[in-house]
This record gives sequence, C-alpha cells and structure tokens, in this order.
Amino acid sequence: TFLVAVVVGCRTADAAAAAPPAGPAWAWNLPVYETALDLATPHGKFLEFEQRLDALDDLGVGIIWFLPIFPTGGNPPDKPRSDSPYCVRDYYDVNPRYGAKEDFKHLVAAIHAHGMHVIMDWVPNHTSWGNDMIRTHPEFYQKDKDGHIVEASSAWRDVAKLDYANRDLWEYMYQARKYWITQFDIDGFREDVAGAIPLEHWQWLRPKLNALKPVFMLAEADEPRLHPVFDMTYDWTTQVNFYMIARGAWPASSLDALLDTERQKFLAGAIRMRHLTNHDMAREQYAWDNRAHLDQSEYEFLQKTPLPAKYKGGDRAFAVLCSTLPNSKPMVWNGQELGILANTHKLQWNVSPYLEFYRKLLHAYRRNPALYQGEFHNIAMSKPEAVYAFWRRAGQNRAVVVVNLTDQPKHVTLELGEFAGHYTEVFTAEDRVLAAQEKLDLESWAYRVYLHNDSQSRE
Repeated sequence: TFLVAVVVGCRTADAAAAAPPAGPAWAWNLPVYETALDLATPHGKFLEFEQRLDALDDLGVGIIWFLPIFPTGGNPPDKPRSDSPYCVRDYYDVNPRYGAKEDFKHLVAAIHAHGMHVIMDWVPNHTSWGNDMIRTHPEFYQKDKDGHIVEASSAWRDVAKLDYANRDLWEYMYQARKYWITQFDIDGFREDVAGAIPLEHWQWLRPKLNALKPVFMLAEADEPRLHPVFDMTYDWTTQVNFYMIARGAWPASSLDALLDTERQKFLAGAIRMRHLTNHDMAREQYAWDNRAHLDQSEYEFLQKTPLPAKYKGGDRAFAVLCSTLPNSKPMVWNGQELGILANTHKLQWNVSPYLEFYRKLLHAYRRNPALYQGEFHNIAMSKPEAVYAFWRRAGQNRAVVVVNLTDQPKHVTLELGEFAGHYTEVFTAEDRVLAAQEKLDLESWAYRVYLHNDSQSRE
C-alpha cells in the first residue's frame, strides 16, 4: 500500500534552492566511499589498502570512511564474545590485525596525497566489556537499580552502555577524537547510533572539533533534529521507496512526496546520505521496522527479499538518483563499483562494466554544482508513473535527469521549457540540443543525465 499522498512536483523545488550544502566547503562536492579493510584487501592491512588509492581516486571518491579500526572484544567469560568492530576496547589504539598506528598514519597521509579525505567510524554509545574504562571509569557507564553496568540493549549484549549524563565522559570522548585529528590528521567522523546520544552533547562537541580543523560529520540516524550540528544524516527512507517502485507497488512519482516531506522536515542545506547498500544491509531486516511511511504488510517482503532482488535489476538507475536528487551526497560501499551490493569477503578487484558507470556518475557529481547544491524542479512529462525526470540549476550550471524506473521500455515527452538547450550526456558523452518539447525513447531501467557546465565549475 502506498501510504504517502503524492503531491505536485514543483512543491519540492525552490524553498531550499539557494542554500549551500552543510559542512566544510572542501566536502561539498565529494562522494563518500565506505570500506572495511577485511573485505577490501587480501589480509586486511592498512598498508595494503594504499594499493587501492589510485583506483578510488580515478573512481571519483572524495571521502573514504573506514569502519572502526579500534581493538575489539576482550569480554569476560560471563559476557558474549564479540569481534564486531563496534565492540571497542580502546579508543586510543588500532586493531593490531590491521597493522600499527604508524601504518594508519602513513595510509591517511597517502589518502591526502591523492587529494582525498578520511573519516573514522566512531562508536560513542557503548564499549566492549573488556574496555579498560569499565575498571578505571565505571562512572562513565549506565547502571541498573542494583548498581550493575547495563548492556547497550537486549540485541547488543556484547557491549556496555555509556552514560552521557556524566559530563566527564563528554570531555573524554572529545579528547579521544582530538587525538586522532591532531596526531593522524583525520578529517571527520561517522558517529554510530548518533540519535541515542543527547543532542546537547553534539552541540557542545562540534565547535570544539571545528576549532581543531573543519571536520565533516555524518550521523548514523535519519533524524532532522541532528542538523545542523551534523552535516549529513543517513537517508533510510528513499531506499524503501526505491524497493517499492522497483516492485511496481508504487509509482515513480511517489518520490515527489518523499522529497516534499524531506524539504519540510530538514533544514535547508542539510545533506542526506543517499545509498543503495552499506555494511549493515546484508541483514535483510536492517532499518525497515522503523519506516513510518511503509505499511506493515510490506515488512515480510522487505525482510525476506535479498538486497539485489529488491532493486530488480534497476540498481544503476537508482544509483543515478542517489547522486542527483536534491540535498544528496552519494555513498558507495566497497564492491558496489563492481555491481556487488552484499558484504563479500576478499573482493577481487576485476574489470567490471559497473566501474565505468560509477566513474562517470561520481565525477559528474563532483564537477557540476547543479547536482550537489542546485535548485530542483520536476519536469512535466507524459509518463510520471514510470519515469522520473527533473532539472537542477546552480548559476550557469544546469542538469536534466531522466530515469526509467521500470523494467519496460518507455517513450516519453518532456516539457523542458526554459531548460531546452545544449547539453552533454554523462554516460554516452553525446552532445545534444534538447528541445522545449523533447521526445525520448528509454529502454528498461534507462537513465540519462544531461549536463551543461559553467567553465568555472570545480572538481
């Protein structure tokens, strides 16, 4: 059941048109690449990952997000064993299986030498039961009525819940992050379970981090209240829309309602991390039970359908939207550039037709401000139930995006009006003059991204 009323497309357009993206200017046009060393390299080593940097730079990656690199586990016998990277044993060290601290420092310097940036995955909500803070600072942890430290949740019994009512914990966490910024030149953080931490803490922390350097901050949360202290939040809602559109249960135009709701709830300039997959999404139940706009009758489909099948072969079409919808910053999970959406151990970095697709898409995002900060407006067209079309504009930079969100070919007529003119299509490099009333034949899951770039555009 499609629960959200479809609104007129133009309502998603102009209110936030002039707002620049949140966060430091260096990050505005940079796509994010999430990686796990254990999956991305033969032996899961920092120095091995340096061999990937040329390829990632060529792909168009601007920010590399590493899953937590801290030592893990050490839980006592009465607690569940865990080697999860989110079961942190020491915030000031690296997991020795990845290498030494000096290896990580060398990797960060190599990433910077390639013109890319680094964000660490920080775990502020809980620690392992083997973390020395349990002995040295038991006051940092939440306790039950009998004074015993509590588990983070019934699902996370392997970790102990931290207590942000204690302001000394705030200072500890600031000093730990400061260490990685000042000693390793880290550029920002992805904050795990960010919505579980008091907003007042984030409001206190962010200016202190910015005083060290202009950092980029990503919250693992889909909550408007976390802006503007965070630059980017997870977009979990669009993914469900994509699945329902691919399934044929919702029309392509259902994206209008989603974007209109987002425009009303989120601050102008707030960045949304658009993505098809991430390290959690091998779990089919990931984040679906908290989607208020989804009828519960759809949960079984979402929980039992493998991720690639949810996109029904349209993953490239939806990836285009992740890079072109308003307020978007695309995130690519390692292996996605090979067409792999699940967690795959020891990825083989072979030639793939997906590589060229993502290279062209990410570089287009980087070089045309219309895509990362431009105003947005739907294009009137003949088949809005099947095809999603819109234009973007920032100064003299323009983009026209047309995506067939069905597995059937479509012939459409676009009413471009003032957006008629000369463009270059991103994926074919075709130079084309788009007419005021443009007719297009689109194969199944087809995508067209037409750009007109101002000569001053950056990359």
